[in-house]
Amino acid sequence: MQRHSSLRYRRIIVNYSLLLLFLFLPRWCTAQIPAGEVNWPVFMARQNLKWDNLGKDYYSGIILGNGLLGTNIYKENDSLIRFDIGRSDVVDHREKLMPQAGKLYTQSRLPIGYFTLKTEGKITGAKIELDIYNAEAKGSIFTTQGTISFTAFVAANQNVISISFNTTQQEKVLAWKWNPGKSISPRYLQTYPTDKPANYQENPPVKMTTESGYTVCHQPLFNNGGYSTVYQINGNASSGKLRVSVGYDGYNHLDETKEALNSLKNFKSDEESIAAHRNWWHRYYQQSFVALPDKRMENFYWIQLYKLASVTRADKPIADLMGPWTAATPWPAIWWNLNAQLTYSPIFTANHLELGESLFKSLNAHQQNLINNVPVQWRNDAAAIGRSSSYDLVSPITEAEIQKGTFEPANLTWMLYYYYQYYSYTKDEQTLGTKIYPLLKRSANFLIHQLKQDEKGIYHFPMSYSPEYKNAEDANYTLSSLSWALQTLIKVNKTQQLKDADASKWSLILKNLAPFPVGDTGFLIGKDVPLNSSHRHYSHLLMIYPYNLINWDQPENRPLISQSLKNWLSYKSALAGFSFTGAASIYAGTGNGDMAYQWLNELLDRFIQVNTLYRESGPVIETPLAAATSIQEMLIQSWGDKIRIFPAIPSNWKNVSFKQLRAEGAFLVSADMQNGQTKSIKIKSLKGGDFILVSKLDKFSIRSDKRDKIDYEQYKEGEKIKIEIKNTIIGETIQLVSPGFEEKKAPGFPYSEYQSWFWGLNKK
Repeated sequence: MQRHSSLRYRRIIVNYSLLLLFLFLPRWCTAQIPAGEVNWPVFMARQNLKWDNLGKDYYSGIILGNGLLGTNIYKENDSLIRFDIGRSDVVDHREKLMPQAGKLYTQSRLPIGYFTLKTEGKITGAKIELDIYNAEAKGSIFTTQGTISFTAFVAANQNVISISFNTTQQEKVLAWKWNPGKSISPRYLQTYPTDKPANYQENPPVKMTTESGYTVCHQPLFNNGGYSTVYQINGNASSGKLRVSVGYDGYNHLDETKEALNSLKNFKSDEESIAAHRNWWHRYYQQSFVALPDKRMENFYWIQLYKLASVTRADKPIADLMGPWTAATPWPAIWWNLNAQLTYSPIFTANHLELGESLFKSLNAHQQNLINNVPVQWRNDAAAIGRSSSYDLVSPITEAEIQKGTFEPANLTWMLYYYYQYYSYTKDEQTLGTKIYPLLKRSANFLIHQLKQDEKGIYHFPMSYSPEYKNAEDANYTLSSLSWALQTLIKVNKTQQLKDADASKWSLILKNLAPFPVGDTGFLIGKDVPLNSSHRHYSHLLMIYPYNLINWDQPENRPLISQSLKNWLSYKSALAGFSFTGAASIYAGTGNGDMAYQWLNELLDRFIQVNTLYRESGPVIETPLAAATSIQEMLIQSWGDKIRIFPAIPSNWKNVSFKQLRAEGAFLVSADMQNGQTKSIKIKSLKGGDFILVSKLDKFSIRSDKRDKIDYEQYKEGEKIKIEIKNTIIGETIQLVSPGFEEKKAPGFPYSEYQSWFWGLNKK
């Protein structure tokens, strides 16, 4: 062990106006990366998606969204350009009219409709870019008669879609046509579901009217709610604009037509609106920075950040499986046994905690529904959620399901792992004490109520369903979730000095909880239920990932982790996209960057569509977003009170850089790897406190921007160096620099992999 001190680092002078701006930012917001460190327009231009022909469907279209409203652009045939219109909170409400029907039919997402633009000639090609830095699609569509140039964006701060076009030569826009979608659950139109209700009708017919120069398409719902698509087309066949808004009222409380009309009337000219729109997106991206030597993977990562802000915002609904881009699907709802968890998983490290507000606010606002989801006798202290729900989180777990063992007990607990992540990354003590802790306690109580003690005093969980596989007693899905919840409750109770009366009970249960069932091939599904066929879900491995209860820092558990992973992945036939992200993340947790990279590349090769969307019978948005999390975990991990820098870098990656990725403990971390060597690590402490840094940086100078001397302790364990720094100052930046380090300005290093890659539909 060595103790060291540093020389004083220069103090940063903060402009007074910037200080005032910081003081009025929301609690999750942090300062942007200084402009001098990144040439953002140049760097982000490398992330654009490109089309040299229009796609033919949802999965090859050009996607734009503002967290609520969206459009997807592709061609319906050789003379029709299609613009799908979606609004992510538009759901049906016929649950009281059809109480026996499932919520996937009575409260499902509803399609809005689409516009078509008819061309004079036949479409022969295109030159279009989706500029994600500015969140605009722009370019030209070539036809046998000339060219149509267009620009499209969904305003970041207004619920308006704007599409402008110009034509050349003999090409003319012959007609715009609005095509309302069938106001019916998309699941009902699929061939295979066996749960279709009888006498299931479309909602009442649309009503087309005009008002104040706008066309109004009003779709009433059976419960007297409704939604209105309002639009205006200006110009002529050679030049014009289409502007669209959608208003929605699910319960006949508001005027949905007035909402959409006001959005359009308040919309300024494109020139005025685009400045505010671009400014929002620029600020969003500049919260963090990642540069990789693999262009395909770097592009993919930044596109996922684009998609995250396209599908949800702090003041918008929870992200479901489609976001604002509707399509034929059997999954028109929110899923709680993996999908919602993975969707939100990248926001923490990416330093975009604001996006989680859509989820966290909903959990708080609908807590009574979570309580009502459990049987009556447990509602005084428990809460849960079933497999899927609409935005109200109503998804009961019935006594009959519990008796049969066909329910998924731990869905809410797993979801609350990510709510607790919010605390871990912010140290927001108030939210922890008033919101996270009480709900986590209720979630744990739902599991505790069902425990049974054997003659030895060991607590067992009765028959339940391990998602996507089989029923089992002592299912690892449930035991690992309860173990994590109990450990977390005990820790919070101690650190917050809450003196919770249940603390001794939690400790007793945790001490005597049945061990995770293990067999010759590693972790089982549950007691006497081996994994012996292909299983796309890693529900039986949650103790490894994401809970890290069993982890690579425990040498005695490494063979078990390896064997469990090998067995799971050996049955390949049912593996889906999120199987590959789970495998990549678990390998990253073991420090095996090459295997993490291999599984991610196979995901990109086999499953990810040209616009980076993903499908399983219909759109399921979580898998590409989970892959962004896997990429983050190759760069930085901060579980277990340690900040690991470059813990799982592939052997062929020699140059990597990231800035302001967020770590547990409320630290913003930047690091540079050059020629395969870690050269610089910079850590900003947002809330003070201690940290342990793990890296391969062994020779360095250390400096602070707030004090002359830093005391630290340094250890060496194998190839890793551990550096422990205590009592950091709030707002302090500490930098460790290797001799010879030269800080590069983005766009950074030349690509070594996929140098000419662009996502989109283009000849790569």
